[in-house]
Amino acid sequence: MIEIHDSGARWRSFLQEACANEVSRLASIWPEETSLVIPFERLQAWDPPFANLILDHPRSVIKHADSTLASICRESGYDATPHIRIESLPPDARRKLREISSEEVETFVTSEVIVTKVSELKPRIYRATFTCSTCGNTIANKQENELELIEPLECPENEGGCGRRKSGGQTRFNLQWESSEMIDNQWIEVQELPENVKAGSQPVRLSVLAERELAGKHVPGERIRVNGIPYVRTLKRGGQKTPMFDVYLSLHSSERKNIPLEEIQISEEELQQILELSQEEDLESLFIRSIAPTIIADERLSWVKHSLVYQLLGGVARKYADGTRTRGDIHILLMGDPGVAKSQLLSFMGRISPRGRFTTGGGTSAAGLTAAAVRDAFNDGRFSLEAGALVLADMGLCAIDEFDKMSNEDRGAMHEAMEQQVININKGGVSATMPTRCAVLSAANPRSGRFDKTQFFMEQIDLPPPLVSRFDIIWILTDDVNMARDTRIGEHVIRAKRTGIAEHLIESGMDVDPRDIVSTEIYSLDTDGSKILTIDFLQKYVAHAKRSHHPESNDQVMKLIVDYYTTQRNQYREDDDSVPLTARSIEACLRLAEARARLYLRDYVTEDDAERAIALDKLWRYQAFGEESDQIALETGVHKRTRSAERIILSVVRNLCRELGGECETHQIYNSADEQGIDEETVDRVLSTLRNRGTLMSPRIDRWRFV
Repeated sequence: MIEIHDSGARWRSFLQEACANEVSRLASIWPEETSLVIPFERLQAWDPPFANLILDHPRSVIKHADSTLASICRESGYDATPHIRIESLPPDARRKLREISSEEVETFVTSEVIVTKVSELKPRIYRATFTCSTCGNTIANKQENELELIEPLECPENEGGCGRRKSGGQTRFNLQWESSEMIDNQWIEVQELPENVKAGSQPVRLSVLAERELAGKHVPGERIRVNGIPYVRTLKRGGQKTPMFDVYLSLHSSERKNIPLEEIQISEEELQQILELSQEEDLESLFIRSIAPTIIADERLSWVKHSLVYQLLGGVARKYADGTRTRGDIHILLMGDPGVAKSQLLSFMGRISPRGRFTTGGGTSAAGLTAAAVRDAFNDGRFSLEAGALVLADMGLCAIDEFDKMSNEDRGAMHEAMEQQVININKGGVSATMPTRCAVLSAANPRSGRFDKTQFFMEQIDLPPPLVSRFDIIWILTDDVNMARDTRIGEHVIRAKRTGIAEHLIESGMDVDPRDIVSTEIYSLDTDGSKILTIDFLQKYVAHAKRSHHPESNDQVMKLIVDYYTTQRNQYREDDDSVPLTARSIEACLRLAEARARLYLRDYVTEDDAERAIALDKLWRYQAFGEESDQIALETGVHKRTRSAERIILSVVRNLCRELGGECETHQIYNSADEQGIDEETVDRVLSTLRNRGTLMSPRIDRWRFV
């Protein structure tokens, strides 16, 4: 059996036998590279008992590793002090953050986490040098505790000192920071992955101490695997020590999760099942039925679910030689009357999407969506960044309910996050750029509670037009009365209720959670007996499609989309100020086509994919605008009819003012507008708008003139 004190010799044998070339290279280029990275499986293959000793007593064994490596470098003629970094720890060393307890203290563990905060990078004294104020003797003292500076208690006589003690005021010890050894130091706060958070509980957080080259390596929002040693520090209250302890993690190494959606594990058998499913003829219908199956889908809601399937898969994000980037994520906005299942759709999508997040606009600030600058994050009084929902949903989907309930300042933070998919933070003296590469699914209600079909929908919502125009698809959902459809909805709701299991029975252990029953299956049954995909398998299908397939389009696809764009734009007269489509529509159609190609696990976009994407784009525009699509109305919030009325009334007022010496009366405007087919109510509304805009002024009641 190998003992800890023998580990230095074992390290020397391993480094000389298995890593000789790597050690020589590192010694020659140090300090450009400061660490020798060793996968754990190499140690395990070389000497299994020694590898187990590292897991059980990492601090002492790794300390011997660093000193042995430095000794080998010196023997080779290099004045280098590199460090050993061990990565890829075995499965039996993996722990969720909530599983790290007293039993794991001072052992080697690994955990997959999200970085939520980082502190400023600061120097910390690793080996302090003190001088005795009485005799001037120099004393070296290693600083094991990063939270407290440990000073010598006496000046040792056996080292040439005077023997005086600090207690009683016999002498003082002065820190000589110039001759002390300092290392970079940074505190990182990590949080367990959203998919590991138990229902109804808070996500567990842990403070991680990163030192040397590991400091400054990570930013908030990153998904990483931390390999480190849990340790404890006594919890102080009122300056007094307590029997309670805080658990920290000393970071030994870290691995970025570079592969998108790597946390979704797919076995060879499941991969084969995914490939077989992609060949199904009714694959698209199967996915549509599997999206929120408890919500019955009429023809209109079926198209909404259709678009949500495409949003799950997304298009292909691309980077270009000039440094620019185009997003692949599809943004969808649901606007409708209360009770049309918007919130249920959002909740389901936030839960089913890999890396999905669900939040509400009424309970979320701009900092909660993007990032917050938080003071005293690590008890140092400085600001640090904390990632918000959009950053934590990077490479996934963020569902935002009650989108219209956010304040104007909070909505302003969404513009850059949705289009450029990064946020630039300059708060509290902290400047950083953080990625928000996620699809946004939002829901909003009309201002008066229900939509008035006689008015333009943009005039009935509390959302700024520039923000609404960022969405690729906008669905208007109204609660219409239809006897046949209402009967189907009522029967579906009752059937869905009857298939569920009482929550009390599940929590008391008297019955099994239905999710556990189908967790290992591919299919389950809808309330009407039709076949649907289980949530677990649907997640795996989406994860495989997104990380393995990146469809390319050809000239035929390009011609279809460009013809649709140019045909729509050329339908209108030159004297008409409406524009049916903008160049953003081309990108939106291409994203939808790429998403459909991903659904069938193809690496190319077909003409059928493009036609389906164009049909979906036409449909949502028809529901929102009617026969004449009007992109200008979407970007300004003013319908074509209103813009036309404004032009006519402005012309009327201008002619009247010219004829009547600079001012005209309201009844005169009524008479002239009536000849143009504009009623008095429209005149009043337009005059009020023009006055608020600063175009017209009313010096007296019922008198108008230009400003």
